[in-house]
Amino acid sequence: MVVVLNDKKKKKKSIYQSISEDSLYPMLNEMGYTEDRINAFQRKRVWNSIFMFVLLVVSAALLGSWLYILAILAPVATYKLKFRSIKDSYRVWKFKRHLQFTKFMRLLIPYLKQTKANVALYTIFNKILKHMENEEDRNNLTRLMSGITNSPNDVQPFKEFALRSSGTARSILFMSTIFDFQQGGFDISVIDELGKEASKELMIGIDEIINYKLNRFNGFPTKVVYALLIFISGFALGVLGTFLGELLGGGLVVMP
Repeated sequence: MVVVLNDKKKKKKSIYQSISEDSLYPMLNEMGYTEDRINAFQRKRVWNSIFMFVLLVVSAALLGSWLYILAILAPVATYKLKFRSIKDSYRVWKFKRHLQFTKFMRLLIPYLKQTKANVALYTIFNKILKHMENEEDRNNLTRLMSGITNSPNDVQPFKEFALRSSGTARSILFMSTIFDFQQGGFDISVIDELGKEASKELMIGIDEIINYKLNRFNGFPTKVVYALLIFISGFALGVLGTFLGELLGGGLVVMP
């Protein structure tokens, strides 16, 4: 699921955005790419497919009409495979972000148990900040601390932190719970339960990533076989076209 942090005014879509998949721009935007960079990526993707199409059409005119089929299939397949690659990268990125958020939870919960709401969250976050290795996580936590200072009674900075850090419903629930805890009158056992659930969710995510890696590895021989079949089929069609041309009295036979 792709999460949109802010509702902004809808801008007029560029031609490249109009022909892209609905989830491409939101995914890359969530991963930190600017709109200009996404446009540049999509533009390159489109023109690479067009260049491949033109190259294969010219090759078909010179070498054999069977290449016209490849001129249609290859650019489309290349275009789609690039999107699939982005989806795979987004899935791994999303998992890594949630992994970092889980580490943040595991750092935070012991502090909350020790203080029992006697110490401000800002102070706790400042201590956790020193233990964070990831720069993006440090920036996210710094923004949360700034939000707490500017709007101490507003839950929105906590939700925005959850969206930036993980984007899952579980992370939003956890940070909303932390906000309630800061306001007082909250049972710490609920945070323990959320921590257990997050650990279970993390293990499920690890299994998914392992299965994803295994499927990619297992699918490699199949892809090689498919590539060979395409090459052999193309060669066979070329030979067949030449044979039929000679059989019918010479000339190039245009394949349907």
